[in-house]
Amino acid sequence: MGTSERLAPRRARLRGWALAATLSAAALAAPAQQPAGAPVLRASTEQNLVIHASGDPRLPHLFSVDGDAAASQRRRWVVSVNVALEGAQDFDRRLAQELAAPELGPEVLLEDFRPPHAPRCVELQIGSRVPVSLVQAVVRSLLPLEHRWSVQLAEDEDGAQTGQAQRIYVGGMVQRECALAPPGKLRELAAPGLSLPQLHRLLRTINGTQRRHARAAGVEPSEPLRS
Repeated sequence: MGTSERLAPRRARLRGWALAATLSAAALAAPAQQPAGAPVLRASTEQNLVIHASGDPRLPHLFSVDGDAAASQRRRWVVSVNVALEGAQDFDRRLAQELAAPELGPEVLLEDFRPPHAPRCVELQIGSRVPVSLVQAVVRSLLPLEHRWSVQLAEDEDGAQTGQAQRIYVGGMVQRECALAPPGKLRELAAPGLSLPQLHRLLRTINGTQRRHARAAGVEPSEPLRS
């Protein structure tokens, strides 16, 4: 057997090792692939939202869909959408795309609702503990709609079990006084780089309805949770 014949198996092994090393290096250098987008967790109009105590005083509530209270199905935030709102389907499609972000989707539950009577105005109610990233995802999804909005900042009362501060309502649920925000004000809420306190200051000054409601109840809104 010639020298070249004896070396052939060794060369083949070396080529195999080199190929394996190249593939391993490529796998390490390549960005991690995100799993295929899972459906957003949702409570339909026929289902009830279940509110759990989290044990965390900063975010005291967790939310799940009635009939599935497993820990893996509990979420920190809820976006409740009036499905009778004109343009609700398009908004829902855009929001689902926004919630594909890995830091949002696993933490958010969508809730559909259809109130018995249409509110006087189209309302956007934002909980004071909802993170800026989620608020802005909702606002970006709303911008193409033609409606003018009444914008509210919602804060839980002491001992409240409703989880209002961890929720966003889109479209309004009840009849109440509202002042429409000037056109274009929603865009300010979507400005890049806003901190949570800055967002809250914007919400408080857009139309002032939160302070009017508070004065009517004889209380002043508490300071927002700082992040």
